[in-house]
Amino acid sequence: MNKLTGWPTNLLPNRLLLLLFLGGGWNVALFAQLPALLTLKECIRLAEENSYQLQSDDYEIAVAENIASAVDSRSIPRITGELATDNRFLQPYYFNQMWASVHADWSLGDLIRKTGRSASQDIETRRLEKEQHRLSVIGRSTSLYMSILQVQEQMKILGVRIGFLQHHHKVSQGMWQAGLVSQLDLLQTESEIVKLQEDSARLAIIRANLGVELVHLLGEKRTDSLTLAPVKLDTIAAQPVPGISLEDLSQNPLLTAFDSRLKAQQFRSDEIGAEQIPHITLGSGYVRDADPTGDGNYWMINAGVMIPIYYGNVFTYEKQGSRAMEESLVARRSESERELMIHLVQVHEKMVNLKSLMDLQHQRHDISASAVDFAGINYESGISSNLDYLSSQQRLTHTELAIEETRLEYAVNLIEFYITTNRIDRIIAMDYNQDEK
Repeated sequence: MNKLTGWPTNLLPNRLLLLLFLGGGWNVALFAQLPALLTLKECIRLAEENSYQLQSDDYEIAVAENIASAVDSRSIPRITGELATDNRFLQPYYFNQMWASVHADWSLGDLIRKTGRSASQDIETRRLEKEQHRLSVIGRSTSLYMSILQVQEQMKILGVRIGFLQHHHKVSQGMWQAGLVSQLDLLQTESEIVKLQEDSARLAIIRANLGVELVHLLGEKRTDSLTLAPVKLDTIAAQPVPGISLEDLSQNPLLTAFDSRLKAQQFRSDEIGAEQIPHITLGSGYVRDADPTGDGNYWMINAGVMIPIYYGNVFTYEKQGSRAMEESLVARRSESERELMIHLVQVHEKMVNLKSLMDLQHQRHDISASAVDFAGINYESGISSNLDYLSSQQRLTHTELAIEETRLEYAVNLIEFYITTNRIDRIIAMDYNQDEK
């Protein structure tokens, strides 16, 4: 008997094998969720499915629905039953009575004031709040997706540059062996190659960190199975800057949630005073009467109206408070609308400036590419130095990396624009800008 497991020693290997098999099965089940090639649309879907915030919102919506159902039930009569006994001591005798009755209490105020409307509107508010969180999840997952692709593209650029320099190193080595250049040219080229390899390693670290963040958002833990379908950032960056107007914010869930809260509060203002409206009561029962001087057992039926008489100034204060809350919601909505418009204008202006910046960068790229060609020819002809060639290569590499960074920045700001204006379909449409296979 093994003291640690409590299993017979002869069964221990089989038990361990079973555990390893089951554990491996769980791992396969756990890590087989990501597709072999993850598209942007699938990435967004998985991020939504694995968002704890959105799951919490679903529960809050369910709570609001239950509360609304409970409030709606106030407009129907409440039925209660009563079983009781009564002992009466008189002179010169005593007796007891027992009865069973049913009572109905109908609150006309809840029916007339429709007190369930505010609770029903709260459901819509919770749904709009969930939509806010959904936009946040989509924005974060999409930005991570684009960032990973951009880093991969930068690593690809560095790989190409390293290949060019390695070819240049072979040319320099041949010229050195021929006695045309010194060994310093070889060392300078080797140093530049190592520097680019170092930059590529740094990008690999950034890519790994972004991948860890993304796979955790998607409900996974391993990044080795993360392969993203390409999205053409240059095509996205070529899209024109969207126009901007106040109507663009009409579908923003932050503002529509304020509209829903205001509507619910207006309903609550109308519901105030429901308790001032009379209640109708109805009842019926059977009495077992043991009074020796009475007529015996009997049936009873009763009806009545309960009229509220005095509650002080409670309802006046409640109505004043409710109206003040309405004004507060209007002011908060206006403040949120202004802040969103400021943010939207800033994003719009940034995209306009990034467009101009990309034009300048493309001009610089053409010049740098020509400079590299001339520097290579001049170096082989002995006109220019190795440092001239390496400097031209550095400028071209930096320009290409800068173009990719600007494209990503434009794509991220475009995503933010669509998030703010609640145009999720435009974000998902980016998935169809993939490279043709």
